[in-house]
Amino acid sequence: MSAFSSSNPFPASELTDRLSDRQRQCLALAAQGLSSARIAERIGISGRTVDEHLMLACRVLGVRTRIQAVARLAAQPRRHAEPRTFLP
Repeated sequence: MSAFSSSNPFPASELTDRLSDRQRQCLALAAQGLSSARIAERIGISGRTVDEHLMLACRVLGVRTRIQAVARLAAQPRRHAEPRTFLP
């Protein structure tokens, strides 16, 4: 049984792609051990808004806790930005 089994039909990599930038940012800061209040201070939003972003991220990822969401995000390979080409 997978550590992240869920009823969500999407592969984990597709799920993490569905996170908003703010959800991803809140999860990254939560992964550093910051509380919702500290995350809120750092990015300039309310603690309640941080909790909303984390709750929605959990829903997208098909997990129940922020710890599971952080683990799911951390398990994904990091993607590098596509190289930009500049046309003359």
